[in-house]
Amino acid sequence: MRILIINPNSDENTDRLMAEKAKNLALPGVEVDVTHVTRAPKLVASYEDQAISGEEMMEIVRGRGQDYDAFVVACHSDPNSDLVREITDKPVVGIAEASIKIGAAMGNGYAVISPGPKSISKKIALARKYHCDDLLRTIKVSRSDDKEDLLKAAQEARKEFGVDVIVLGCANYTTADGYIERELGCPVLDGVACALFLAAGLVSYQKCKRKF
Repeated sequence: MRILIINPNSDENTDRLMAEKAKNLALPGVEVDVTHVTRAPKLVASYEDQAISGEEMMEIVRGRGQDYDAFVVACHSDPNSDLVREITDKPVVGIAEASIKIGAAMGNGYAVISPGPKSISKKIALARKYHCDDLLRTIKVSRSDDKEDLLKAAQEARKEFGVDVIVLGCANYTTADGYIERELGCPVLDGVACALFLAAGLVSYQKCKRKF
């Protein structure tokens, strides 16, 4: 099984972090590749950015789609994930959708750690889109991508709102989940990992159905 992680922005450091996470997950029988959109900015923050990114995302899927069994859209606003689904019959999983839905399923309330104030309204809209807004207790902004700053934001969410689950709301946070979970003592979800597990499961399920 082969899964392609598509980074909708042009930040190659994010590629490196996600490749490291995929290697550490070591999903049995799953090969994971990472690519990024070269013509997009380093941060996809606006709808204009999404439109610029979307064209190249379609080119990637159309040009390389036959080589992969599933695709992961690796930005926690899930830009153009619905667009990509329109042009392929293979599973397409956004890291926000995967982590938010799993977070809502794992407890009675979850918090999202976000990279900036401007992303808060988008996180709320995504939670509503995925029918998980009733369990979203708060969105906390981290001062940086540093693990200690992420931990501080998660601790505030736990203390103020008593959330059961923390969702890391940025692909750049992908390597911080284990550390924060050990410090907090509650589930901490990285969207890249959640999306890879979900994508692999969907592919396996489809293959299983063909046997019977």
